[in-house]
Amino acid sequence: MIKKTMQPPVCAPNVEGFMLKPEYWIEKIGDAEKLILNEVEIIEFNKKSFRKMKYKGFEEWLYDLETYPETITREKLLNTMKSYSSGGVFPSKTCYDIHAKKITKTVKKEVLYQANFDGIPDGIRVEWGMLVKREDVRAFPTDTVFAEEPKGIDFDLFQLTVLPVGSPVAILHQSKNGKWYYIQSMIYKGWVKRESIALAKNKKEIFDYANSDKFLMVTESRIETEPNPFIKEISNILFQMGDKIPLIEFDEIPESIPINNLHAQSPHGCYVVKIPVKDEEGHLEFRLALIARSNDIREGYLPYTRGNIIRQAFKLLGERYGWNGMFKRRDCSQFIMNVYQTMNIIIPSYTRMQEEGAAGKSIEFSGSIQRRESVLSKLQPGDPIHLKGHVVMYLGKVGENHYIIHSGSGYGIKSKDGRIKPVTVHGIFISEVHQLLMSEEKSYLEAFTTAQKFL
Repeated sequence: MIKKTMQPPVCAPNVEGFMLKPEYWIEKIGDAEKLILNEVEIIEFNKKSFRKMKYKGFEEWLYDLETYPETITREKLLNTMKSYSSGGVFPSKTCYDIHAKKITKTVKKEVLYQANFDGIPDGIRVEWGMLVKREDVRAFPTDTVFAEEPKGIDFDLFQLTVLPVGSPVAILHQSKNGKWYYIQSMIYKGWVKRESIALAKNKKEIFDYANSDKFLMVTESRIETEPNPFIKEISNILFQMGDKIPLIEFDEIPESIPINNLHAQSPHGCYVVKIPVKDEEGHLEFRLALIARSNDIREGYLPYTRGNIIRQAFKLLGERYGWNGMFKRRDCSQFIMNVYQTMNIIIPSYTRMQEEGAAGKSIEFSGSIQRRESVLSKLQPGDPIHLKGHVVMYLGKVGENHYIIHSGSGYGIKSKDGRIKPVTVHGIFISEVHQLLMSEEKSYLEAFTTAQKFL
């Protein structure tokens, strides 16, 4: 007797329920578990990406942070802030807060005042720090949502990206009230709350931790450290796919955390990891925490295979779209970045930089539908495809149709009167490439600009 589905899945046009399983796509790949690159080749690939980003003038979106200078000039910092965090790019138009209320001129003036441009000295000594909680990177030192329209509060102009626990940062400046630091991280620059950063004694301290060769890799959407009622700094710390968490040596594992407490949790069934915290003076120290082995995690990186790319992508299927990391979720480029991070493929977090700055092979789309389809035939499952302001992942071909998975706003359906009806998704979903874009008569296929192979 065939079991009846209690609730059939909601899918985009030409997408069937069986397509929502990663196994369906993996079984269609002849060599799904063949290594694309080995560990040594991946290291070289990453070096090429850092070099290419620097050559193209995109270094601040993928920075080899260990090479960051010990001092910089006022001019250098102002130039760094120019693209997203300067007075020249501050929105003069009407913006709306999280409650869909117009943001007043007084609020705008205060935000600019807190940026403390007049407090930047001619010479700046770089300080070093590390994130002790997952935190947003903001264009300006404020939590206030700056949305372009009252119904668009999920699109915050000031949200640049999000950084995981353990991220090293170069601290370059602080706000007037001292509550925010302006930082450069490996993947972005911007304002981060001071309370979420621990100050390091020196650069070596943070990179010894970040470069640990014994670590857990988070391979599901999100996990937490186990709750610890006795040490709040290590309790329920959030990690997401692609995050790296250093392990301690077996002979360092304690009987419980904290020790000498019969109500404390022991490491039975857990990994013991080392996470950064702040001491009473705000300086960096490391504490031990527990992560349940039942989580979808692994020791070290995943092998870089087509099968693993698809498996990781489908672990995020159905999650809400999160612009630049809002809502503890992912936008289109972070979806791609986090999936590849699990295999130690380092790429920028920003769509344009992924398309133009990542190493590997690029294939351009142009011309007729037939010509564009011929480009698709050169792709393999897991390859990213770009269009203006968006990036998707190629899944494969079923019959005459090609399919993609992506974190996107939605798609369009042409009604009987010829008008395009927008369909909201705002999540990670599967679609067929001939599907119309949400607000245009153009299909995804017609909008594609470049495909990439991270080889």
